[in-house]
Amino acid sequence: MPPRYHQIRPEIVLRRAEELINVGQSVSALETLYDALLSKHLRNVNAANTEPFLRKFVELCIEQRCGKQLKEGLMQYRNIVQYTNPESLAAVIETMLENITKRVTSAQHNAEQVAVGTIEDLDETETPENLMMSLVSGEQSRDRADRALVTPWLKFLWEAYRNLLDILRNNVRFEALYQKISNKAIDFCRTYERKTEFHRLCELLRSHLQTITKYAHQQNSINLSNPETMQLFLDTHFHKLNTATEMELWQESYRSVEDIHDLIQQSKRPIKPQAMANYFEKLTRIMYVAKNPLFLAAAWHRYYNFIHRQTKIFTEEQLQSVANNVLLSTLAVPIIKPSSRILSAAAKENKQRTQRFSSLLFLSTAPTRVSLINDLISGDVLGRVLPELRPLYDLVEEQFHPLSICKKLSPILSEQIASNSDVAKYGTLLCNVILTRLLQQLSQVYTSVQLDFIFRLARFPEPYAMSPAEIERFIMHGARRGEFQLRIDHQSRSVVFDTDPFDSSQSLSNSAQLQASPSDLMRSQLSSLAICLSNAQRVACPEFTAEKQAEKASAVAAALKSMSEEHRLATARKLVIDRRKEIIENAIARKERAEARERAMRIQREQELERERRAEEKRRREEERVKKEREAIQRAEAKKLAESIKQKAGLDVKIDDLEKMDTSKLLELQVEQIEKEKQDMQSRLKVLGRRMDHTERAYRKCEKPLLEDDYENQKKADRENHDSARKLQLEQSREKFEQDIAQKKRFLRMFDDFNSVRKQLDQGRSEALAAERKRVREELARAREERIAEYRRVKAEKEEAEARERAEKEAREAAEREAKAAKEAEMARLREELAAQRARDEEALRIRLELEAKREAENAKPKYIPPSKRTGTPGSTVTPPSVASPKPASSSASPGAPKKYVPPSLRRKQA
Repeated sequence: MPPRYHQIRPEIVLRRAEELINVGQSVSALETLYDALLSKHLRNVNAANTEPFLRKFVELCIEQRCGKQLKEGLMQYRNIVQYTNPESLAAVIETMLENITKRVTSAQHNAEQVAVGTIEDLDETETPENLMMSLVSGEQSRDRADRALVTPWLKFLWEAYRNLLDILRNNVRFEALYQKISNKAIDFCRTYERKTEFHRLCELLRSHLQTITKYAHQQNSINLSNPETMQLFLDTHFHKLNTATEMELWQESYRSVEDIHDLIQQSKRPIKPQAMANYFEKLTRIMYVAKNPLFLAAAWHRYYNFIHRQTKIFTEEQLQSVANNVLLSTLAVPIIKPSSRILSAAAKENKQRTQRFSSLLFLSTAPTRVSLINDLISGDVLGRVLPELRPLYDLVEEQFHPLSICKKLSPILSEQIASNSDVAKYGTLLCNVILTRLLQQLSQVYTSVQLDFIFRLARFPEPYAMSPAEIERFIMHGARRGEFQLRIDHQSRSVVFDTDPFDSSQSLSNSAQLQASPSDLMRSQLSSLAICLSNAQRVACPEFTAEKQAEKASAVAAALKSMSEEHRLATARKLVIDRRKEIIENAIARKERAEARERAMRIQREQELERERRAEEKRRREEERVKKEREAIQRAEAKKLAESIKQKAGLDVKIDDLEKMDTSKLLELQVEQIEKEKQDMQSRLKVLGRRMDHTERAYRKCEKPLLEDDYENQKKADRENHDSARKLQLEQSREKFEQDIAQKKRFLRMFDDFNSVRKQLDQGRSEALAAERKRVREELARAREERIAEYRRVKAEKEEAEARERAEKEAREAAEREAKAAKEAEMARLREELAAQRARDEEALRIRLELEAKREAENAKPKYIPPSKRTGTPGSTVTPPSVASPKPASSSASPGAPKKYVPPSLRRKQA
């Protein structure tokens, strides 16, 4: 087992691992690095010190193909550097993938060499059975070499990609690296044609995308509302879609299209035109493989509508090719909808599929053949298609004749469609549509026809020729689906068309009706009855018709009259809606910016708190480390001190016992030992000093005569040295003097010339210096005058501006005073008018009250009542109004109104 470290330092562990590698123990080195990487002490170590450690760990894992340990180590390193240095993990992962890819390439090269060598050495290395198999199949040896050398490294590379995606998923700090690894994994599947692994990779990426919303509340979760993040995901899934179509994995292509559609729905930024064009182009290929002609044509329409105005991106040849596909795919859509009894079996499934396909094409309603034909006519598709293909629409839709259609279409099918690989795939579908329309029109005209007659009419050119058996099979399949109501009589070799007025297929084309069938007549009975009744009413009641026409004319006039006002209101409402929409969008944008700002501040605060926590943790660990080192040093010093005391003092005590003693006891023992050593030293020095005194006295007695001889010899040597040095100095001085005299004579010959040249140079330079000084003085004077003039000009302008400002200010104050005075005069005038108006109102109120009082007084006087309107018996007196009997409550007549005539007999009864 590798050694365990209490205090782990990456450089120490790395050095230990390199030592193990040098002695050939790579497995032990990997275990050492693995244990150190998973320990808790390495979590807070600086990433700069850990990166070389991890690179060596990754290198050993690749060398030994230890995928599980590699995954756990990278996950641990991710937790270490994700807040401080995420770029370090990206660099390590890129280096790791490059290393594994090189190993795969090298394994392939070695496999090829092994396969060749094995074929050359078959007689020696192969068994007879393998030799016989190699004669049948020459690729057997290479397959074995691939399985032995290449496959393990391919499996390890695929496992590395999958583990990296699991490590980096749903982490905003590694989202760019995650997308990069995803693209590399997709390229790996495409390069080595790994379809099974590509299926698993697509499922893995799809599950990661689905879990983003599930873990959106976590700290480092990915936010899909961020445009940059959404663009990264879109680029990756478009790359996956392109790879799936290249590998012809159509189920994965369809699922990738669904994923991209969901991402586009969530994206707040418009998608790039090239990406959307690629999206619709891949949909056309998927719909063709799915054998759905209707949505194939709808996809081509969407593709063309998206690119036909983008001539800067797509060339005219590309637009023409797309227009050809649009035309032929639209004409190849089946023209008959199966019977309702056939559709009822799978109506729910078909409805869901239709809704899903329409959603993928960004259509609000499902397309139909009639709508596609109308779009084909209204657009400029027919103007862009090949001139040779333009008559195809007229022959199939406008001028279809069952007796001559195949003869007219044969040149186009054989020369234009069959020879063009881009549109040749629509030939069979187009022939099916033509045969369907031919049978439909025959069923509208004939009750029964001969099979040979249908075979003669349905003669298509090669390679779309249909045999009689194929035509008969097509007819029976159409009858089974409910498209045709017929039966084949093989005895008479004829086709009998049945007429069921209550169950029939419906035509999806407007140009296929020659005459109404019984089922059409049955469906249109109510509408025919309504038309007849309307005509009869128009003939029998012309006044009603004229009234209706007058009402219609008045309604039209009223509509025309209110049209401008409604248009104005609609325009104003549109402006209000646009303004509200703009306000809402601005509010949403401000809210998003505020949320992004808060998110960034929150992340920054969390990072600061994390940095503070890490710094505090680092400081605490440093203090613990220093404390432990100090204690270790103290223990080592105590051990050394104990050993020295034991050695010097000669005590029979164990080292462990001395280490357990206190420092004071050790110091006491040390002091005692020092005192003892000091006394011994003094005694030894005293004996040694006495011995040294006698020896020194003997030395001096012996050397005294020798010193006098040495002194004489030294005096002679000094004299000789002095004389030789003096002689050498005089010789050197004499030589130097002679050289100086010769140099002086040489200089005297050129001294006059030097003086003349110097004088000329001084004169020329003095004149130039004087001229330069004069020029400088003139420039200074001119500059001074210009500065003075500029200063005076600026000062004058400033004074003028100040005067103008003062004048403007005075004029503005005067205007304000005048306006204030005018305003005060206007207020005074308004107050006077208000007071006059109040007086007039009071006078009018007084006059009105007087008139009302007079009117009330006049109403209070008794009015004259004629005898016929007086109450009571004839001969009775007139009752004043004040004492008249009250009217019955049930009477509805008002006072003073004429009363109803009452006969005398009834009058007596009432009295």
